[in-house]
Amino acid sequence: MNATSDQPLQGARILIAEDDAILAFDLGIVLQKAGAKILGPTLTLSHTLSLAQTTSMSAAVLDVSLRNEEVFPAAQELKGRGVGIVFYTGYAAVDQLRQDWPDAEVLTKPTPARVLVEAVRRAMRSISARIGVMSTRSFA
Repeated sequence: MNATSDQPLQGARILIAEDDAILAFDLGIVLQKAGAKILGPTLTLSHTLSLAQTTSMSAAVLDVSLRNEEVFPAAQELKGRGVGIVFYTGYAAVDQLRQDWPDAEVLTKPTPARVLVEAVRRAMRSISARIGVMSTRSFA
């Protein structure tokens, strides 16, 4: 990905899973301005899980609770596929979330746009670094 300072997410494909339509729209605008192509938004766990299983993406911004269902089955699928994860949530147990998902970025609502964009960049870099380490190890 060749990111410029104006569009640090240029070329990234980002899934948004958020059941609040206005917030999902706002997230989409922020990430599009940063150069990302938006997938979704998805409003339910089933739709999120379907895209997680079938669609190529760079990262996902996930609300923990989608219409009273937790997003973790989709997050597990995304993690298994090497997709960077950013939890963007009002979930009360943020410290536990960070413990349970140490490779994911965790942001609480509301978060400034620049913080969201940087978290998505870190999530993508973190996955890339782990994939690179795994590839290097497999040839050793």
